[in-house]
Amino acid sequence: MYLKNLETLKNHLLELQSNDKIKSCLLFGCDKEKPSTNELNLVLSLNNKPLIGGIFPEIIAEGQRKETGFVLLALEEELEVIFFETQENNKISEQLLNKILQPTKEIESVFCFFNAFWTEKKAFMQGLFDELGPFVNYLGGGAGSLNFESFPCIFANKKTIEQGSVIGLMKTPFCIGVAHGWQPISEPIKVTETKGNIIKTLNWKPAFDVYKSYIEMHSNLILEQEHFFDIAKSYPLGLVKLDDEMIIRDPYATENGALFIVDEVPEGEYIRIMHGHLNSLLDGANHAVRHSEKENYKTFNQLCIDCISRVLFMQDDFKKELEFLNKNQKANGVLSIGEIANPNNSALELFNKTVVIAQWKTN
Repeated sequence: MYLKNLETLKNHLLELQSNDKIKSCLLFGCDKEKPSTNELNLVLSLNNKPLIGGIFPEIIAEGQRKETGFVLLALEEELEVIFFETQENNKISEQLLNKILQPTKEIESVFCFFNAFWTEKKAFMQGLFDELGPFVNYLGGGAGSLNFESFPCIFANKKTIEQGSVIGLMKTPFCIGVAHGWQPISEPIKVTETKGNIIKTLNWKPAFDVYKSYIEMHSNLILEQEHFFDIAKSYPLGLVKLDDEMIIRDPYATENGALFIVDEVPEGEYIRIMHGHLNSLLDGANHAVRHSEKENYKTFNQLCIDCISRVLFMQDDFKKELEFLNKNQKANGVLSIGEIANPNNSALELFNKTVVIAQWKTN
């Protein structure tokens, strides 16, 4: 359900409290015109059902892209909500051990949302996968703002969280589709020096120089620091994997010969420079939809986690991607800063510029 403002959200949340069929909620809001943290906390304090979600650059509500407001999804499935925060005396690894106590075999799926600019998200994801393993389905993404400034952007029951994440454990399995549609234009290139989310050198040369040479050769355009993103949005990096589709990483700026990436690229790995166009990305969205529907559920819920950078790339043509996402039912979800999933019970991965769709059976 799309809700235009905080007042309508408050009213609908109150209505849900007396509905015994509704066991839990997913709540997603937009960064633009978002209410203050105090205002959000006052509304969330009225909720007595398990609730997870966050504030994202944009949302998908009832099949449409929205830059303001909220989407509230009422679920008949019950979620066990667990949140994690950076704390001086209680590391994330210890919180995972303490909070996920003897997970039962009944847990089939995990929703997971985190602050995209949380410094411990990588360690958290690894710890979560270590605790719950590959035989559950994971779905989620990074919340926050495209201004790259951190703020309390995660919802966990009655509160908002800044430096942390929230998960919702569910007994119903997901059917997941993941795809991106980007294609390689270079041979494998070794990542030879990094610092956090900064790639300093590729093949022992300044990373920007290597990246620039491939792009200019492919596009016949001049790549300069001042207009870096205008061209770079069409040329992400692909982490080379042995068997699965390459994992996309999103360069967003350059300085002093280095590339700044939305999420980390491990030193010593190999990447390829990727390129895409509207039709290849739409093919990716179609692929994700088809893989999410392989169980042929008669009645189902669907959630889309689509990367905001796909919108920045497609602009007005993103409505064509929405046509695919709306194929089975009007899509609801988020336009995120990083997407997570483990397709085919593989390792839990953090993606960029990718679309992830999950369906799960309803009664």
